[in-house]
Amino acid sequence: MTTQLQLDEIVVKVKALMGAQQTLNLAMSDPVLAPMMTELQKAKTRILLSKKAGISTSIQLASNTVTFMVLPTSGSAPASTATIPDDDQPTAAQPQPPEKVSRIPVPKRTQHSYRPPAMIKDIIDVLGDEASHVLWFKGPTGCGKTVAAHYICKALGRQLFQINCHYGMGPESLVGERSIAIDEKTGQNYIKYVEGTVVKAMQCGLDENGNETGTPGLLFIDEAGAMPTQVAILLNRLLESDDPRRTITLEHDGGRVVRSHSGFRLILAANTCGRGANSMSEAFYTAQTDALDISLLNRIAAVFRFGYDKEAEKSILMEKTGDDKVTRTVLKFRDTIRDYLKAGRLSTPFSTRHIVKIADLYRVFRDLPKAINLAVMEQLLPQECVIYNETIVSQLGVDIVKKSTDEGMDYL
Repeated sequence: MTTQLQLDEIVVKVKALMGAQQTLNLAMSDPVLAPMMTELQKAKTRILLSKKAGISTSIQLASNTVTFMVLPTSGSAPASTATIPDDDQPTAAQPQPPEKVSRIPVPKRTQHSYRPPAMIKDIIDVLGDEASHVLWFKGPTGCGKTVAAHYICKALGRQLFQINCHYGMGPESLVGERSIAIDEKTGQNYIKYVEGTVVKAMQCGLDENGNETGTPGLLFIDEAGAMPTQVAILLNRLLESDDPRRTITLEHDGGRVVRSHSGFRLILAANTCGRGANSMSEAFYTAQTDALDISLLNRIAAVFRFGYDKEAEKSILMEKTGDDKVTRTVLKFRDTIRDYLKAGRLSTPFSTRHIVKIADLYRVFRDLPKAINLAVMEQLLPQECVIYNETIVSQLGVDIVKKSTDEGMDYL
């Protein structure tokens, strides 16, 4: 006999599958439905889904499909007062409402919903202020800094411009440089100034006369901790004024002065706050060990610290695998590995990106130890592989190192 706890778990599973969708169509043979297909065919379960989650369930035997649909929250009929049967025997088939054709495409299982962290609201409030505040996103690899920038840009109605810093870049990567072009009419070469990403972002939303006529840009400078000194000096000039309409002089374009849209905003992001790796944990996950000039860092209005969102990771696993048991197992494994990291026994971060990769590979192979091995193990240091394998053996009962070793292969 099905327990109330098991029914509640089905409600949770279906809600996770739905995500933000209004309608979801699945084949009855879909592996995600296998553990609960028998219960979904019972009126008891369908009534519970409707009452607890506001989701109607339509099972079409002729086409072997199951349709989940979010019930309207306004203008709907009063909640049913029918009692839920106590037995587990299927009841007579209930008349189903005509199936609605959804105009919203059903997302593939390769995708997952974005769950913004709580601080996103504060970030949007600061960037939406009339003053031109410069922000810094700090956090370990794979924690969602870049994804957050895209989300914020969309929420503010801005156009995103992105630069990824590296130690070999020069100022031209930001503002542009002179280049040789060919005149289409004469076929002759001439010198043309090719504008860089910073200049394009500043001029976004301006007409040819500099008037504000459109959507301003948001400049996202990623890996800012790897910014070379000459680039930092140029950026410092851009940030030295508190005027929302920031200016920069293009020395290689005849000294042309570029003035930004008043809504133009900047976000810098790095693993550290720009002072280099100043803790053992930061040294583990970044090569950005050099400190930036303090005059640049002094112009940062606010630093937002990102981390690995545990609830978001749980949501990703449920959406991608559709299996709460697999989700619980991966989360237990994650917690153990991160405890080892905090204790200093491991140095390679176990990021949210690893969670995504494990979930994707599990969806492909339906083999969790194999998914963990392929997603994580080969990128670890040898001594870390031992700890990972011991954890997998203790929690999953599989010696993944032995299982993945081909006796007919020489590994050099």
